[in-house]
Amino acid sequence: MSEILVGTCSWTDPTLIESGRFYPEWARSAEARLQYYASQFRIVEVDSSYYALPNEKTSGLWAQRTEDRFIFDIKAFRLFTQHPTPREAFPRDVRQALPAELKDKTNLYLRDLPHELTDELWKRFEHALLPLDSAGKLGVVLFQFPPWFYPGNEQRDYILKCKEKLPQYRIAVEFRHNSWVNEKNIERTLNFLRDNDLPYVCVDSHRGSNRACHRWPKPPRT
Repeated sequence: MSEILVGTCSWTDPTLIESGRFYPEWARSAEARLQYYASQFRIVEVDSSYYALPNEKTSGLWAQRTEDRFIFDIKAFRLFTQHPTPREAFPRDVRQALPAELKDKTNLYLRDLPHELTDELWKRFEHALLPLDSAGKLGVVLFQFPPWFYPGNEQRDYILKCKEKLPQYRIAVEFRHNSWVNEKNIERTLNFLRDNDLPYVCVDSHRGSNRACHRWPKPPRT
């Protein structure tokens, strides 16, 4: 029998903390908040890994502070989903190794970096998730692609490259442009995801949003 888990995006979301309605008074530290959150939910999406590379020590602490059946879904680092990435988001030694023409740029894209640096970042991201994976607490690695990531052969090939970079983990895909699931492309998109065992993350957002979402027709009234 399948199991449905319910959770939130980040246990340290500012609105969750500032509301004062979720965490008890004693849960003020990062450790206490995670432990309390894990006592109420069994899954969470880690949002911080989008903004900066996680590290093994931190993910090891997450694994230690949660119950055995707790699951972390990890959002992929923004560089890997082709978002502009502030230079300061990179580890210090990687910033120092940047070519001279990149050291003064505020934001960098994946296409800007030398292959040896991108390979190093992929390796660090993979290693950072090992403690969660070893503890059986890693769910999926979520690749949340930007609105300018349109459907095409190059984009599909890149998604498969992401999967190859993290062979021992399961990746999931979210599209932020609805052309992936319009009438022209939805069948091809879903077949591509199904054929490559890629879970599809879909946001059901308000009309006019540029996020990819698909609303099935409402059932007829009886």
